[in-house]
Formats: sequence, structure tokens, C-alpha cells
Amino acid sequence: MVGGRGHGDAADEAAEREARRDAELVERLKKGDTKALDELYQRHREPAYGIAYRLVGSREDALDVIQESFIHVLRGIQTFRGQSSFRTWLYRIVTHASLDYRRWRSLRATESLDSEGAIEPIDASGQRSPADTAADRDLAAAIDKALANVSEKNRAALVLFAIEGMSYKEIADVLGISVGTVMSRIFNARQRLRELLASEIG
Repeated sequence: MVGGRGHGDAADEAAEREARRDAELVERLKKGDTKALDELYQRHREPAYGIAYRLVGSREDALDVIQESFIHVLRGIQTFRGQSSFRTWLYRIVTHASLDYRRWRSLRATESLDSEGAIEPIDASGQRSPADTAADRDLAAAIDKALANVSEKNRAALVLFAIEGMSYKEIADVLGISVGTVMSRIFNARQRLRELLASEIG
């Protein structure tokens, strides 16, 4: 899935159902139902964590970002008017929190660019040989290391597009920029990533 391309009517309907369910949970949360926050967290924690991890480069820091992001959701839910989907609003919070965290961390210490390894899927399906798994981990580590050297703005756009499968319009809403700027940042990020991976793997 790249940028929402290739989705059929069934996928669109499923996305609409998910958005409606989120909207129902948001309304419950506004009325003080904390169980609604638990369900929103369960529904969105994995993709939100994926964004944070790719932007901050550390499991521990990504978990901190997600915790802070959902605290922000709880504190700001009354001001959420549904002009965008909850998913878009949450990803905007996570993205900005991740970039802010990186800037804070860079002031505290010199940042290591070494990857901590690939994100391990929670639900792994199918049988893979140890050699295949090791190769995947090596490639994922190289990609994570290269991503750390792509500029923050370009990296955020690329992560949302290539890893989370968001459309240009959705990314524009998350980052508060035009679709044209999104396309430019993704193009520049891809070019830079290719250069870095060529030197890292080649």
C-alpha cells in the first residue's frame, strides 16, 4: 500500500467504518468515558509507535513520545472539532512530538546514529528461516540508520507516506503544508535515502 493507491471500494468502506468508530469513541471520551481512550489507544498504538520510532530512532524514546501524545489527546480532546479524522489529528500530534523530542534530545547530548534494530511486528505470520530474518533485520537497520540522516521535515513526510501509507492530502493535513510541498519533501527524502543506502549497503 503506497499513498492509498490501489484501494477498492471495500477498502474505502472499511476506512470509513474505522473513522466512524473513532468518532464515536471521541464523543464518548469527551463525556468522560476513559474506556474510550483505552480503545483509541489499542486501535492506533502500533502505527503511532511506528511513526515515532522512525522519527526518534529509539524504542524507549518512541514509547515516551506515544505516552506524551496520548496525554495530549486526553487534555485536548474537548477542543477537537472533527475537522480532520482522529487518525490525522493523532498522527499530527505524534509527528510534532517526535520532532520536538529530537530537538530536545540534541540539546542534551550528542545523538548516536546507530540503529537499535528493526521494529518487530506484534503479529508475525508465516514461517521464515533464521537467515531470512537476519537479512531483514540487517536491511531494516540500514534503512533506520539512513533515515536518521535525512532532514527532519523530509523524513517525516517519507515515513508517513512510505511506511504508514498515508495519501499526500492526509500528510499535508498532518504536517500543515501544501500537497505540493509534501510531494517535494518525499522526492527529496527518497533521493537522499538512496544515496545513503548505496553507501551503507553497497
